[in-house]
Amino acid sequence: MHSVGLPRTCLGFTNIFSFMCGLVAFIICLWCAVNTEFFQDVNSSVASVSTVNSIAKFVNLKLWLTPLTSVLIPIAALAMMTSCCGVLGAGCRVKCAMKSYIFLVSTMTFISFWIFFISGIYNIYTKNESTRKYMQTSIEKYYGKENDFITFIWDYVMIEHECCGAVNYRDFMISKWQTANPSKMYPIQCCKLANVTSLEPVSPNCSLILDPDMLTHKDVGCFEALHSAIVMNKGTIIFYIVSLGLFYMVVILFAYCILRGEPLLGAMAGRFTDLLPSRAQEDTRKMIPVNQARSKIVYVEEQPQPQRMVKVVSAVNPFQSYSFAPSAYSRPEDYRAHTVHSVRR
Repeated sequence: MHSVGLPRTCLGFTNIFSFMCGLVAFIICLWCAVNTEFFQDVNSSVASVSTVNSIAKFVNLKLWLTPLTSVLIPIAALAMMTSCCGVLGAGCRVKCAMKSYIFLVSTMTFISFWIFFISGIYNIYTKNESTRKYMQTSIEKYYGKENDFITFIWDYVMIEHECCGAVNYRDFMISKWQTANPSKMYPIQCCKLANVTSLEPVSPNCSLILDPDMLTHKDVGCFEALHSAIVMNKGTIIFYIVSLGLFYMVVILFAYCILRGEPLLGAMAGRFTDLLPSRAQEDTRKMIPVNQARSKIVYVEEQPQPQRMVKVVSAVNPFQSYSFAPSAYSRPEDYRAHTVHSVRR
């Protein structure tokens, strides 16, 4: 902790690992965007087919009208650029790169925190009405499209939390999905499933009729289900938020330490002097030059003798005065160098 070696080492290895992860994500997304079938054929020999197919299917989803690869590729490139700035700042001590690293990490952290925790978890936890209406609107406009990211998210939420729609199954009756599937009352994901992988419901014809005897989750809204899940796992969520916050603070503190070129404790204590009074700040900022050449140091013994005499009047006898040089007492034999003048009236 008393040198910049620890921050440089930790930050350097962390950014190298981040760069490798971003590079792998960038290659996968770019490869799937160019030729998904070739990506599956090559990787099926070294990995399980289900894993490769899941990755290829996910990166080829569409977010509204935009392929997900066009979103993930810039994110991976930005992560790689941020890691490069961190490596240059920690390894080569490039201040411009370290300042860019601090800015990029802070910006991405703030955006991620706002999207996932504020816009998502916090609004659902507080039962924000605008969030509930937005969830209903997303079902109405986007659910049911082929290879769609929003449809994928809704299917995952309904299967994982055993719910149906934002409020209930009626959210699908005014959606574009209902227009494309007029014979169904709600998606098969709203049913109680015997096999999640093949989407096989426990009750046959579950989504075709509104029978109260059907084993289904059609009356359980996903908004309430997500709210209950957040309440039950509130401690875990807070733990993750605090852990990510501490990790961000450590990264920024290490980057600040490298930027200042000071030990970690010195960089932390540098800000504390700003809280001191103005006179104390002046005293703390006084520095003694260490590398000053000896030839420029002037000692008192080397100064020339003064050319004037100093006259001091005795306080006991005002009629008695002393005349002596300021350096008269520099040597023992000079104690007799002064002259005493007594004035009598």
